Amino acid sequence: TPCHADCDHEDDANYPGNTEACDGMDNDCDGAPGADELDADADGFMECEGDCDDGDAAAYPGADEVCDGVDNDCDGNADNVDEDGDGFTGCDDDCDDGDADVNPDADEVCDEGIDNDCDELVDEDDLDDCESTGDDDTTGDDDDDTPGDDDDDDDSSGTDCQCESNQGETTPVTPALLLSAAMAVLAIRRRR
Repeated sequence: TPCHADCDHEDDANYPGNTEACDGMDNDCDGAPGADELDADADGFMECEGDCDDGDAAAYPGADEVCDGVDNDCDGNADNVDEDGDGFTGCDDDCDDGDADVNPDADEVCDEGIDNDCDELVDEDDLDDCESTGDDDTTGDDDDDTPGDDDDDDDSSGTDCQCESNQGETTPVTPALLLSAAMAVLAIRRRR
């Protein structure tokens, strides 16, 4: 009743001595809702609802995290946190901040479709970044290039990276394998 300082005699949930609820109402009739029941930045969330910065309309629970140094989604982590300890964050182009072996400085390795170096190319598609063995002469002639070309130019790709495909393992081409294949072709031609 109004004579007992009831601030809202039409709502039984609001009366003197009541506990404030996170509803934006003056539940205890002290003249104002609770201090955490305001939405100062008009983002649709009050502090009591998890708004971590009621002075920033871009920071509220469920907001998209963007690279601005602010905890936009109110999960307790700003975007500049390195989740996997590899020295890179998502803002630093770390394409999987949950795996320390995946970052822009990592070497591409053949590992079933993972983009280890975050260049949007994986395994077979990224042979330029696979580790080199340093011996690319698989042609059987005197230089590191195409078969029969003894021009001392290294025309090779610079890698011996072999990845497993869906059809099974890829066999690296070696000088012995090429020599065996050439001998087989010659034997067939001599029989004709």
